[in-house]
Amino acid sequence: MNTPSWMPLVQDLEQALALRDRDAANRAVVSLLDANAPIGPQWKAISELMRVSGELTLALRAMDAFVAAAADSPQARYSKAVLLTQCGRMRDPHDCVLRLPPDVPDRAGRAYVLGNTAMTMGRAEEARAFLEESLKHRPGWGPAWLTMATAVNLAKDPLGERLLADGAAAANQGPGDRARYFYAVGKLHADRAEHDRAFTAFAQGARLLRSETPYSRVGNESHARQAMSGFDEGVIESLNARKARETGRPIFVTGLPRSGTTLVEHILASHSAVSDGAEVNLMQHLAVRAGGVSGEALQAFVAQGGTPDDLARLYLHLLAERFGPEGRIVDKSIDMSRFLGLIASALPDAPLIWMRRAPLDCAWSCFRTFFIHGVGWSYDLGDIAAHFRLEDMLVSFWQQRLGERLLVVPYPSLVDDPQTWTRRILVHCGLQEESAVHRPHDTQRVVMTASAMQVRQPIYRAGLKVAAPYRPRLQPFVDAYHGTSVASNGSP
Repeated sequence: MNTPSWMPLVQDLEQALALRDRDAANRAVVSLLDANAPIGPQWKAISELMRVSGELTLALRAMDAFVAAAADSPQARYSKAVLLTQCGRMRDPHDCVLRLPPDVPDRAGRAYVLGNTAMTMGRAEEARAFLEESLKHRPGWGPAWLTMATAVNLAKDPLGERLLADGAAAANQGPGDRARYFYAVGKLHADRAEHDRAFTAFAQGARLLRSETPYSRVGNESHARQAMSGFDEGVIESLNARKARETGRPIFVTGLPRSGTTLVEHILASHSAVSDGAEVNLMQHLAVRAGGVSGEALQAFVAQGGTPDDLARLYLHLLAERFGPEGRIVDKSIDMSRFLGLIASALPDAPLIWMRRAPLDCAWSCFRTFFIHGVGWSYDLGDIAAHFRLEDMLVSFWQQRLGERLLVVPYPSLVDDPQTWTRRILVHCGLQEESAVHRPHDTQRVVMTASAMQVRQPIYRAGLKVAAPYRPRLQPFVDAYHGTSVASNGSP
């Protein structure tokens, strides 16, 4: 029996994956696609493999091959809609799912996806309608209620009582969905200024997630210290001297979650020269290529023949895969502090911004937020304090190493005097002033974080001192963060 001509290509892909050879794996996938290999449902697995590696063009081509192999079935087209969502292309999956039969994947799931995509585009009323439909088909469903509570202020809305009445139905869900329900209930009570009830609900959700999410304080600290290791004076500068291409397309905005990073992203994305921004999570690919995040790993990579330009080329390629080739991009991925050495070494032209918010306000905002990708330290007040102390250590270290290249922006100052601080941010990023950046709430774009609806409003001071009503319940954070209790009228 003759071996099909495409079979060696499958073997090439398997070998490349075993060797962790990104370029060879990409070539094998291209060859399989060009050969129209009849591998049917395996195309879906290849699509996911390419998505995880950031190769979105190949992921979409493989998904199209899967859809074709499935004779354009509604279920296969739904798989493509999910992929488009994962690629951050929220308008396309919204339209795609609208064209599917109402029972694909099921009536509740279809309405939920449409409600969620509508919310990321700032279409609150449309989101509400779809989410109500989802909850009609699946009462008490945590994901739908959490998106509803994010999109709509339920404090004086009849839906608030319906949310509470759904408690019995929510109790029958798995831990993840039940946790989402408690976060929605917490948001309702917080909007009603029922502070004890709000804290209790958020704590219930956090306990469920903590039992499901592996987390190690020791591992977290080890990773933070590794990120600083080996970046002695002159190391980054010597690597920057080997720059081989322009690397100023990305603008990195980091800081703790809920510290104002989405606001700065939205301000910058309102500029005509900035085409988009998101939590793009590309730096882990550079860390894999370099063999780690430390200065020692980077120097070993160079000693073995690698160059900073290899890392820059990979990052800029993956950025173009997500956003296309035009315009500057804001990268505000979580935990960027752990990659600043790689960023500063490989992308010397990229501006760096670090947001800082009052620790107690930030701690409360993290504790009450359901992070879609899971943030293990956010489920316990002691873990939050330990993580915050690590971030304080990191910002101090990087300020010393990077000097004026790292602009530290205090969130309270930004909201108190947005014009002054917006101008400073623009200057730091090499952008000319435009009127639109002073009206970011008018900018229509997809926002895929917990701040999706907040950034649709004018900049306001309501985010300041948000933790004050919860201060007695947050004392464990205060004690752990400062090592001692502070006076009730103090401010951590």
